Amino acid sequence: MKKLILTVVMLGFCSVATADIPESCKVYFDKVENIYKNMPENTFNQEILDIIKQNLEQAKQEIIALPEDKQVAACAQGLELLKQIDK
Repeated sequence: MKKLILTVVMLGFCSVATADIPESCKVYFDKVENIYKNMPENTFNQEILDIIKQNLEQAKQEIIALPEDKQVAACAQGLELLKQIDK
Protein backbone atom coordinates (compact mmCIF):
# COMPACT_ATOMS: atom_id res chain seq x y z
CA MET A 1 0.00 0.00 0.00
CA LYS A 2 2.85 2.38 0.80
CA LYS A 3 4.32 1.81 -2.65
CA LEU A 4 0.96 2.54 -4.24
CA ILE A 5 0.66 5.80 -2.32
CA LEU A 6 4.22 6.69 -3.19
CA THR A 7 3.61 6.08 -6.87
CA VAL A 8 0.62 8.38 -6.86
CA VAL A 9 2.56 11.07 -4.99
CA MET A 10 5.50 10.76 -7.36
CA LEU A 11 3.26 11.63 -10.27
CA GLY A 12 3.54 15.20 -9.11
CA PHE A 13 7.35 15.15 -9.02
CA CYS A 14 9.09 12.82 -11.69
CA SER A 15 14.62 8.35 -20.16
CA VAL A 16 17.17 10.88 -20.32
CA ALA A 17 20.94 10.84 -20.20
CA THR A 18 21.64 10.97 -16.48
CA ALA A 19 25.16 12.29 -16.94
CA ASP A 20 23.83 15.86 -16.95
CA ILE A 21 21.82 15.74 -13.76
CA PRO A 22 22.82 16.11 -10.10
CA GLU A 23 23.69 12.93 -8.21
CA SER A 24 20.76 13.40 -5.82
CA CYS A 25 18.40 13.34 -8.80
CA LYS A 26 20.01 10.18 -10.16
CA VAL A 27 19.42 8.52 -6.79
CA TYR A 28 15.86 9.83 -6.62
CA PHE A 29 14.97 8.74 -10.16
CA ASP A 30 16.46 5.29 -9.55
CA LYS A 31 14.44 4.83 -6.36
CA VAL A 32 11.19 5.90 -8.03
CA GLU A 33 11.89 3.67 -11.04
CA ASN A 34 12.55 0.70 -8.74
CA ILE A 35 9.27 1.28 -6.92
CA TYR A 36 7.45 1.36 -10.26
CA LYS A 37 9.18 -1.80 -11.47
CA ASN A 38 8.42 -3.64 -8.24
CA MET A 39 4.71 -2.85 -8.19
CA PRO A 40 2.71 -6.06 -8.04
CA GLU A 41 1.27 -6.84 -11.46
CA ASN A 42 -2.20 -7.30 -10.02
CA THR A 43 -2.29 -3.79 -8.51
CA PHE A 44 -3.38 -2.08 -11.74
CA ASN A 45 -4.28 -3.11 -15.25
CA GLN A 46 -1.72 -2.48 -17.98
CA GLU A 47 -3.45 0.69 -19.20
CA ILE A 48 -3.13 2.29 -15.76
CA LEU A 49 0.50 1.14 -15.45
CA ASP A 50 1.25 2.73 -18.82
CA ILE A 51 -0.30 6.01 -17.68
CA ILE A 52 1.70 5.94 -14.45
CA LYS A 53 4.91 5.31 -16.41
CA GLN A 54 4.15 8.17 -18.82
CA ASN A 55 3.45 10.53 -15.92
CA LEU A 56 6.67 9.53 -14.17
CA GLU A 57 8.66 10.19 -17.35
CA GLN A 58 6.93 13.54 -17.87
CA ALA A 59 7.65 14.59 -14.28
CA LYS A 60 11.27 13.51 -14.71
CA GLN A 61 11.57 15.66 -17.83
CA GLU A 62 10.07 18.62 -15.98
CA ILE A 63 12.61 18.28 -13.17
CA ILE A 64 15.47 18.02 -15.64
CA ALA A 65 14.27 21.17 -17.41
CA LEU A 66 14.71 23.15 -14.19
CA PRO A 67 17.90 25.05 -13.33
CA GLU A 68 20.36 22.84 -11.43
CA ASP A 69 19.67 24.39 -8.02
CA LYS A 70 15.95 23.78 -8.45
CA GLN A 71 16.65 20.21 -9.62
CA VAL A 72 18.62 19.56 -6.44
CA ALA A 73 15.83 21.04 -4.31
CA ALA A 74 13.09 19.04 -6.06
CA CYS A 75 15.02 15.78 -5.81
CA ALA A 76 15.92 16.41 -2.17
CA GLN A 77 12.23 16.95 -1.45
CA GLY A 78 11.37 13.73 -3.26
CA LEU A 79 14.04 11.76 -1.40
CA GLU A 80 12.76 13.11 1.91
CA LEU A 81 9.25 12.04 0.98
CA LEU A 82 10.53 8.55 0.17
CA LYS A 83 12.16 8.35 3.60
CA GLN A 84 8.93 9.38 5.31
CA ILE A 85 6.85 6.87 3.38
CA ASP A 86 9.34 4.07 4.11
CA LYS A 87 8.91 4.52 7.87
